[in-house]
Amino acid sequence: MMTNEERITRLLAARLANEATEAELRELESLLAEDPALQARAQLLQRYCNNAPLHTSAGTEQALERTLARIRGGEPVASSTSDRRGARYWWYAAAAAVLLLIGSIWALWGPSAGSNNITAFHPETDTVRWMHRQNAKAIRAVLELADGSKIWLNADSKISYPENFGPNSREVFLTGEAFFQVTSDPGKPFTVHLNKGTIRVLGTSFNVRAYDNEPVKTSVTTGKVAFIPKYTDADRKPDTFYITPDEKVTWNDEYTRPEKAITSGEEDRAWTDGGLVFRDASLEDICRELERTFGKKVQFDSDAPRHYRMTGAFRNNSLPEILFYLSRSKNFRYTITDSTLLISE
Repeated sequence: MMTNEERITRLLAARLANEATEAELRELESLLAEDPALQARAQLLQRYCNNAPLHTSAGTEQALERTLARIRGGEPVASSTSDRRGARYWWYAAAAAVLLLIGSIWALWGPSAGSNNITAFHPETDTVRWMHRQNAKAIRAVLELADGSKIWLNADSKISYPENFGPNSREVFLTGEAFFQVTSDPGKPFTVHLNKGTIRVLGTSFNVRAYDNEPVKTSVTTGKVAFIPKYTDADRKPDTFYITPDEKVTWNDEYTRPEKAITSGEEDRAWTDGGLVFRDASLEDICRELERTFGKKVQFDSDAPRHYRMTGAFRNNSLPEILFYLSRSKNFRYTITDSTLLISE
């Protein structure tokens, strides 16, 4: 019996190839309506296929079939004997199956409106080809942009950037943490858009921490940057806070004023080289960082250890090593399993 996933794949491919019947189109819309996220990805795939040249080369089709064979445990895309259609249909079937199975079409072919909760993109009119990178927990990456700038993207973070910058500006969109080493170009200011604000530079190196539900923290290693908080009150005049080397600005929300403090730019970017530095941090905050770094879900079975405050610096240490030394600083127990870290008194 055909699964719901397989049925959507076939119907979506038939629609993209202009081979779907009216009944099939109605059935597809009904199935997609049950999953808004899938519906949004399907719309994006439709726009891509409408605007991009059709990939009909044998090499492309074979590559897609090999990809799906790996994902589906060996079953090739075009293995059906009950629904044989042309090469155009099977190319679309492959693309649709990849969309359904790994949900990453958006990461290859461009942004959808609100996909990053940062700004509203308009792919119908935007001719820029946007690239995306999203790191899971325990995964880091280094990216090089078209202008030679480099970005170290931390775990549990995502960034969007154009394949090629325009003539007057360089803009990227970040959720999570990244260290930027920006190539100087006075004619093209470099802008980092965050959920809670904007950072503007010309050429410098700086760290940005902008995870959801956490304060925004921006620190500078070299050069100078400007942090501009984002206010929901349209009548409120924007503020600009300038940051120079070994300074950090921390901002919670628009009901508090951004705080500037002395810091160590090298310590703030230590994570790019396998380091973890904690300065008078609560064990709860430390464990949040350990969860991102090592990919293990943290659970507290008692409340008291959450508030223990500690200081420590580690470089390329394992999770058991870090917890061993932390537990000598404050007395708490821990249990590490394949998927979780349990903290208790």
